[in-house]
Amino acid sequence: MRAIVIHEFGPYQETAKFEELPVPKPGPGEVVIRNKAAGISFATSLKIAGKYQRRDPLPYVPGTEGAGIIHEIGEGVTRVAVGDHVMCNLDGGANGGFALAQDICCHKIPKEMEFAEAAMMVLSYTTSYGALFRRARIQAGETLLVHGAAGAVGMAAVEIGKAAGAKVIAVAGGESHCEAATRHGADFVIDHRQENFRDRVLDITNGRGVDIVYDSIGGDTTIQSLRSLAWEGRLLTIGYACGEIPKIAANTLLLKNASVLGFNLGHFYGWSPGTTRDQYADIVDEMVAGVLDLYGQGKIKPEVGARFPLADFIPAMDAVIQRTVDGKCVTVMQEEDY
Repeated sequence: MRAIVIHEFGPYQETAKFEELPVPKPGPGEVVIRNKAAGISFATSLKIAGKYQRRDPLPYVPGTEGAGIIHEIGEGVTRVAVGDHVMCNLDGGANGGFALAQDICCHKIPKEMEFAEAAMMVLSYTTSYGALFRRARIQAGETLLVHGAAGAVGMAAVEIGKAAGAKVIAVAGGESHCEAATRHGADFVIDHRQENFRDRVLDITNGRGVDIVYDSIGGDTTIQSLRSLAWEGRLLTIGYACGEIPKIAANTLLLKNASVLGFNLGHFYGWSPGTTRDQYADIVDEMVAGVLDLYGQGKIKPEVGARFPLADFIPAMDAVIQRTVDGKCVTVMQEEDY
C-alpha cells in the first residue's frame, strides 16, 4: 500500500514522505480498515512537528480521523464485520491505503453516507457534540458564540447549537468564511477582520453577553471571549489554533460567576495517561449516536470544502494552514493507494 510516512518530527513540508508500506495485519481486538478518506487538520501539523500534547512513536503514518471499509478483523472482534462502512478515531494511519485500529475506535455508518463526510463527523462533530451537550449542558433559548465558525469543528458547533435550540453568533474571518457560517445556520455572523467581536456581541445581546463560548482559537480571543460572557456563562476551550495558550485571570471568572470547561475527545479513546478505551466506550458510543441521529434528521450537513488525492498530502496541509478551506479538508484514496 501507499502511505504518508513521518520518520522525524519537523515541518510537514520537509518530513512527510510518500512511501510504500506492507498492509498491516490485525491482532486480537483489532481491525484493518481500507481507508477511503482522511481528515486533515491544524492538529495534524502540530503532531508532525512534534508540538502536540501526545507524540506518536516514529516512524508513523499521520491521520487520526478517517472513514473506510472493514477489510479484515482480528480474534475476538464482534463490534464490526468485514465489509462494514465505518468512521474511525485512530491513533494514526488514516493517510494510507489501509490502517490498523482497535475495534472500539470504529463506528458503523449508513452505507449511503459519503466517506469524506464521515471523516469529518467522527472527530469534528463528535467533539462539538460532546463539548456542547456533555460539558456545557447547552439548553434551548441560550446564546452560543462560536469562533472559527467556518472550520470543521466550528461549523459543527454552529449546526449542533442550532439543533439544540440556541441562538448562534458565529465569528469568522473574511467574506467567504462568513458566508459559510451563514449557510450552516448562524443567526448572526461577525467578520473579525472588519470589527471587534466583543463589541458586536454586546450589541447583539443588548449588553447581556452570551451563555456559552465555543473557543478553538485561544490567545487573546479567549480573553475577550471571557469578557463577552453573560452572568454564569461558560467558556469551552477546545484548542489553540492561534498557537498561543491563554493565561486566564481567575478574578474574571469570579466577577461573572463564570466557568471555563475543557473538552478533549481523545481522553475518551484512552489517549490520556491512566485511561483506557474500554473505560469510556459507552460514553463515546452515546456521543457518536447523538451525532448520527442529528445527521439522520437532516439537522447537520457536513461540508467537505476540499479534497486531495493522498499523493497531494502536502498541498492539502497547506490549504488547512492557509485557512482557504470552508468546513473540512480531506485526502481521498485512489485505487493505486491500495
